[in-house]
Amino acid sequence: MINRCLLITTALLFLCCKDGYKKQNQYKDKPSFTEYTAPYQYHGLKKMVKIPSGSFVMGAGKDTHTVFISSFYIDETPITYTDFELYVKDGGTIAKYWYYETYHQPQHPVSGINWYHAADFCNWRSKKEGLKPAYKKTGQLDAWGYPIFEWDSTANGYRLPTEAEWEYAARGGLHQKNYPWGDEFKDEYANYDNEKGFKIGEWWRLAPVKSQKKNEYGLYNMSGNVWQWCNDWYDENYYSKSPKYNPKGPKQGRVKVIRGGAWGSPSPEYLTVHYRSYSAPSNYNYDIGFRCVRPIQENIPAQKDKITPNSKVEHDFYKYETSHYENPNPLDCYSEEFIQRLAAYIHDFYPNCLYFHQPVDEQKIITPQEMAQLIVEVCKKYKIHPLFLTGIMASESGFASCSFPRWFNNPMAYHWQNVLMEKGPPQYSGDKNVNIKYKNLRKGFEYFAKGIHRPVYMRAAKTNLDNFHLRYVGYRADEWMYTLSRLYKDILGVRFEPHYPEKNAGALIFTDWVSLNK
Repeated sequence: MINRCLLITTALLFLCCKDGYKKQNQYKDKPSFTEYTAPYQYHGLKKMVKIPSGSFVMGAGKDTHTVFISSFYIDETPITYTDFELYVKDGGTIAKYWYYETYHQPQHPVSGINWYHAADFCNWRSKKEGLKPAYKKTGQLDAWGYPIFEWDSTANGYRLPTEAEWEYAARGGLHQKNYPWGDEFKDEYANYDNEKGFKIGEWWRLAPVKSQKKNEYGLYNMSGNVWQWCNDWYDENYYSKSPKYNPKGPKQGRVKVIRGGAWGSPSPEYLTVHYRSYSAPSNYNYDIGFRCVRPIQENIPAQKDKITPNSKVEHDFYKYETSHYENPNPLDCYSEEFIQRLAAYIHDFYPNCLYFHQPVDEQKIITPQEMAQLIVEVCKKYKIHPLFLTGIMASESGFASCSFPRWFNNPMAYHWQNVLMEKGPPQYSGDKNVNIKYKNLRKGFEYFAKGIHRPVYMRAAKTNLDNFHLRYVGYRADEWMYTLSRLYKDILGVRFEPHYPEKNAGALIFTDWVSLNK
């Protein structure tokens, strides 16, 4: 009897061990997926490069701190117009300078994209490949009244890089260097505003994404060409409280981080891998673009032909809000309260305005507060609405964050033509055959305010903004109008659109419009 029980027990133990051996070996046959087994490159809708995990010294000077970053994939280049056309063909909203030939070139980085639009592109791209979207629209509003997108950090889909991921990738494995390729900078390495108002060099505005020097990870345009949106809210003091492992940025804020510098950056300083800047998430500009990252969370095929994008996806595409006028802000446009609101707007949307960073001719460096004060002073003197002058600056030169005329204190590009650059440098005075420059902003603003009272503009102002802009610009430039409209909407909640009001657009341009038309 004892021998029989012993035999049964031995048999059961053998079966259990055999079953356990099988279970162990099934995992040996299928090793767990890690960054080390993930392919070096990922080919979905766009080529991505794997960035290895590791620690690095982030920041520069007194702000340096060590951060550990998990492995992830990042786009080889910023999103180009060719990449973005796929989104548009599926029903996506076009970028804001879509019809400007000097921007819209196949291998130029797409610009004119606000943060929410970039996040929507990420969600669409995720759905095209059957991944879980990383962003969800919430009922919360940002500082300027636009719906906030919330990040689901557990999602396996595409998203914007965190600020730490961006800098880690930009450094290309180099330790505490200033640029993606090292410490030596040459003008031919990256596209920035070395022209300072003159047409010189190889690049005019944007440059093809692969025309500049890449880093050791094989990434292009981590320095210059376009600023790139990051996932994080911006906090000037965030580094002092940043986690050491995969920091995700502050939980809330007014503005989002942008990195990398751009074609409008006035010196290589802004193109360093550690330079930080920001912009309101609802802002789009001539020199802001983006690239995507994808977390390494599951098996990823190495070959492009193994990815079959979904031909049709259900997606509620992002639309730029053209109106939210339920609660207009009835501020006197010359009041101190208005000046404070205008200064806050300029601060949040246009921190890279040239005049906040360096003197130009006789124009000293000024602050957003001083800029708002100057605009209101001049506009009050000449009975112009301050938002009109501000809007012209935003439309023409990204509020002096890019474009040539800003170097001659003419950020409104008033009576300015690029073709006249061939006739010689701008002059302080001249006729229609030369470009005009001003010694400081006040003189430029006053000349503009006087000129806008010319009869030809006054007559056009009796109709709508669309007709007025055709007279002022000389050709159809829809984005010129929409950018102007955005300021009236965001700052005062006032509706001023191409065909609204249908008549007497001058009432929102001139503060003495009624007396002018008696």
